Amino acid sequence: MPPSPSSPSTAAAAKHYEQSRRRAYQSVLSGAWQQAESALAGLAHDRRFGLKDWTTLATARYRLGQFEEMAQAARRALELEPDDFKAAHLLTMALIQQHRFAEALPYFQRHASGPAREHYHFVTNHGITLAQLGRPAEAVQAYLEAVVLQPADPAIHMRLGLAFKSLKMYEQSAESFLTAHVLDPKRFAAQLMVLHMRQYACVWDGFEAARQDIVKSLTEMDVRAGGTQGEGAVWSLTAIETPPALFRKATEQVAVKCAAGVVPLPRRRVPAEGEARRIRVAYVSSDFHSHATTLLMVEALERRDTERFEVTLYSHGKDDGSVVLRRVRGACEHFVDMTGMSEEQMARRIHADGIDILVDLKGHTYGNRMRLFAYRPAPVQVAFLGFPGTCGADYIDYIVGDRVVTPLEHADWYSEKIAQLPHSYQPNDGRRPRPAADSRARWGLAEDALVLGNFNQSFKLSPDTFDAWVRILKAVPNSVLWLLADNPQATRNLQREAEARGLDPARLVFAPRAGVEAHLARLPVADLMLDNWPCNAHTTASDALWMGVPLVTLMGDSFASRVAASLLHAVGLGELVCTSVEHYEALVIELLNDRPRLQALRQRLDAGRASFPLFDGGRFAADLEQLYLRMIDLERRGLPPQALPAAG
Repeated sequence: MPPSPSSPSTAAAAKHYEQSRRRAYQSVLSGAWQQAESALAGLAHDRRFGLKDWTTLATARYRLGQFEEMAQAARRALELEPDDFKAAHLLTMALIQQHRFAEALPYFQRHASGPAREHYHFVTNHGITLAQLGRPAEAVQAYLEAVVLQPADPAIHMRLGLAFKSLKMYEQSAESFLTAHVLDPKRFAAQLMVLHMRQYACVWDGFEAARQDIVKSLTEMDVRAGGTQGEGAVWSLTAIETPPALFRKATEQVAVKCAAGVVPLPRRRVPAEGEARRIRVAYVSSDFHSHATTLLMVEALERRDTERFEVTLYSHGKDDGSVVLRRVRGACEHFVDMTGMSEEQMARRIHADGIDILVDLKGHTYGNRMRLFAYRPAPVQVAFLGFPGTCGADYIDYIVGDRVVTPLEHADWYSEKIAQLPHSYQPNDGRRPRPAADSRARWGLAEDALVLGNFNQSFKLSPDTFDAWVRILKAVPNSVLWLLADNPQATRNLQREAEARGLDPARLVFAPRAGVEAHLARLPVADLMLDNWPCNAHTTASDALWMGVPLVTLMGDSFASRVAASLLHAVGLGELVCTSVEHYEALVIELLNDRPRLQALRQRLDAGRASFPLFDGGRFAADLEQLYLRMIDLERRGLPPQALPAAG
């Protein structure tokens, strides 16, 4: 028979339980979270384990970074009391850490009123969740509630600025980032984002002074200081003149912050060459959908060597059901959806899958998961395509480039070892459509005008670039500048800037956004494409060349300012690469005044399309695989990564 409630054994068990519980809470008070977690977890099977115990266990697991287990404890608390705010708050925190935003949202909605609305972190997390779910207007409302609760916290103004950015309210976004910077002058990301948002809106007042202040801040920055200096805003540096050594310094600061608290996984070795299995290559991205990265890569994946390489796509992005998503999934052996995983969970899965070469397609772009690379889940880790510059991470071994974008003499500007492809680093889809050219009338352009095109996002424009364009337009009276209508603020401000420079704003023609085929069809309407600097046209440049439209570029020192030059060399038009503003302006004017020469350039593009390396996905795949084999060979021989010059 079981002992009665008053038996000595029952009393002893109760006393033991209370003593163990007391020790667990003493560990909590002293911050000994591992001891607290172990003690509480050992008691969790007992029926006396109550609401407070479950929430305390969840808190301990949060402190230890055990987010899945934290969520389990918080759910058990909610089973005991479904309306308990603390349990709901802990659960949402655990889900957010695992990027499981859709699961978190109902708990915010359940506590849409009452005491929860006075809890700053809960309201802020609600905004974060809405923003991640693509609902920025609602996120703005949540962030504004949080601002009322804690107006002096710069972090909430940063988040508000990002939400305004998603709504293309760039001037409002700049004001939010400016507030964050005023509240915390050392917050470099805020300082940088003020200028970046003003670039999106083409608000250029004080541009050069702001740029110089950013360079000064970078010069004074302590890379290892941590804190709030980086926050992943370094993408913005690609669009302003930044000394490459300082660009590396900025990315290193962010990479150090990404790796904070990470304990690398046990080092794996690449199997010996004689072992009967293929080399396992994997790509990590949130862009395996109708996005520039996937549109560029798809043919190279389709035409890879399936006998020697086994490829996995690790996706942490949306499924848009697009044709290109179906193509890349069909081209690879494995497609793994990681949208609901933390970086540590992702890394452990990749490690368990035995990946030999892990390729990051995001770098320091929005939505990256760079932290997972700090866990070192693969023996060889590579940066490629998504970010035009160094990642600054000592846990990334190589960056894939070419002779133009990453010449070996620039090695000091990269934390990675440079691995050069023999032609352009940028893959392209030679199987994509090449629609018939549209009429000028459809796009509101005069038949007799000389049309200069530029379809880059407005943040890539700068006062220096626009000054050069205005001088060209004034030198060629029957010319017009055909720009992307990126956002109403930029359109309005560009017209104002043209007028301030003595140019009739009517000579700026704005084209609305269009689908891929419609956009390609309108490109031949332009006589010549004008590139911008210091961040060149990238995908938009290869689109123009694919459609037979020549491009004039100005090449600088940074990766981002050398991309169009790489593309032009890969189609045999290196003569259109300039190295000074004066050369750039003179060449454009010469071409516009020499129609036969311009037409000959177009004919060269049309005639050579089938043979250009830039549009040969099979050649690109083979060249990239040769680089991978060289990386694997060094790893198998126990040698550290080293520069890999282009073969041939």
